[in-house]
Amino acid sequence: MPDDVLNKENSEIFKNIGKKISQKRKQKRRKIQRISKKLNISTDFLSLIEEGNFLKMPKHVPRLGFVKSYARYLGVDISSELSEMSSITVDAVGSKGEFVFNKDLKRFIVFLLFFIFCLIILLLF
Repeated sequence: MPDDVLNKENSEIFKNIGKKISQKRKQKRRKIQRISKKLNISTDFLSLIEEGNFLKMPKHVPRLGFVKSYARYLGVDISSELSEMSSITVDAVGSKGEFVFNKDLKRFIVFLLFFIFCLIILLLF
């Protein structure tokens, strides 16, 4: 699942995931510092995950990957939350399942085709 499912519409789901992870960590009596070293994920990021504040992590960080790793490490099943997130987020796929291009990609493709067309014209003449 792409990282773009991490948007504001899913904030309640983030909070549920964070709560489940936090409860499991406390139940197992594990410290965030030890988990951080084991998973090689910053304690700040792990805290944000437990708080359900995934969106506060920088975009260059594989946020969803960190969440999945943390949950897997503690043995927390978040599959239902992840499937709920993907069903809410239908940004890239239309209602019939066809791929919907965003405006920037359409413009780029038109520009690229125009450029190739001009290049062919120049080479022919």
